[in-house]
Amino acid sequence: MLRRFLSVLAGVAGLIAVSAGPAMAQAGQHYFNVEVDATCDCNYSITAWGWADANASITVNYSFTVTSGGVDYQVKGQLLTNADQFGSFKVTVSDLALPGGCKGDSTFSNGFASLTESTGPDEVSGIQFGLPVCNQPPPGKTFDIGPSSMEGHLLIRPGDWVSGGYSFKFNNGSHPASTVTVSSTLTMPFKCADGTSGSFVINLGTQSIPVPAGNTDWQPTGDANSVLSWAGSGQAPAGCGPGNVMDNSKGGVFEATVQQNPDNGSLLNWRFKYRDPNAKGKGNVNCLDTTDPRRAKADVCGASWSQTVTDP
Repeated sequence: MLRRFLSVLAGVAGLIAVSAGPAMAQAGQHYFNVEVDATCDCNYSITAWGWADANASITVNYSFTVTSGGVDYQVKGQLLTNADQFGSFKVTVSDLALPGGCKGDSTFSNGFASLTESTGPDEVSGIQFGLPVCNQPPPGKTFDIGPSSMEGHLLIRPGDWVSGGYSFKFNNGSHPASTVTVSSTLTMPFKCADGTSGSFVINLGTQSIPVPAGNTDWQPTGDANSVLSWAGSGQAPAGCGPGNVMDNSKGGVFEATVQQNPDNGSLLNWRFKYRDPNAKGKGNVNCLDTTDPRRAKADVCGASWSQTVTDP
């Protein structure tokens, strides 16, 4: 009887790794991955991919609960596909309407997935997977910078720490004292050796940064080697399969939603940066981990800034 290892991921505007149910990792394991990508424009997509027996017919059943506006909606579906001659498979259903529409935040729960293949009686089921909260987008104006390739051609490995950060400044000194709230992400596109492509997202979180009246210095710092210049970090997924590198030649994309309080219409100049020290041969370092002495070295986490862009 075949034994398979099931890895389950979920994400909102990207991917967030979560714990799966009982692991079944054995020699000769197969790999089965489920991704739910829910967005706040009332749509979601679901993808199943991995490796099974060569030329097998694959059936994936999934279900989860969406709670929106205080009402629980049960979502169930089935994905059908065929493995190729090497056993690789991938199937996606996109633009599925989020039940309940856009009624504030939506909470996902009770994730379940099972896989059956035609080449034998084996069935993997009962896998519980975590799902995120789909928050309504924060108020403010949204813009992006990139793709920008300040770091050059990177070969990103599963588990690499990838850090992202930004800085901004008022482009004139006539503004009042203001608090700038920034919610942002870093998207890293990649290609695989088999010709497929994808991307993963690092959530840089939300920060509220007070700026004194008339100040035109870079915020929260202009020092690219300061820990304050990094906003968030995360570990790269196995986007090309377990142990395979992700080829990043286009660089990264920074996307931000920004709000000023009070907002007097003053424009801000923005720049961003990213770093994968492991891809630079500097070790697998999280550039926000102040307990790691390597973090403070300029050749490890001192990444270059992108071009400067004025927000719309």
